[in-house]
Amino acid sequence: MNKSKFSVYRIGRNSGVDIQINADSVSRVHAELVTTQSGSYYLTDCASSGGSYVARNGEWRRIRQEFISPTDAILLGHYQTTASALVAMAAQREHRLGRGKPTRQDSLPVGPVRRNADTGEIMGEEV
Repeated sequence: MNKSKFSVYRIGRNSGVDIQINADSVSRVHAELVTTQSGSYYLTDCASSGGSYVARNGEWRRIRQEFISPTDAILLGHYQTTASALVAMAAQREHRLGRGKPTRQDSLPVGPVRRNADTGEIMGEEV
């Protein structure tokens, strides 16, 4: 079975997340960013109160789950950033904490994954 590696970053105000953003419009656990070994990014809103948005054709579009490019403009509440900037923030945090690699690595199922509809959290492989 061919499996890829992926990294999961939890984003929010809470001190226990991988990428902490101290902005009032960002929920404690606002979103999750998954990066694959091939360089793809997948953003999932975790039932945040302020919402997650991606700029498409000059307009902000609210998303629940969406593939995005590293340079797509995204809004988490009112905090504007990009996926590549978020990954860089995670790497800086891990470097400050002396943990070496910026993320935990897990096996990504070959097929689709099951997610919690309310939080967007990965629950396991779809059957």
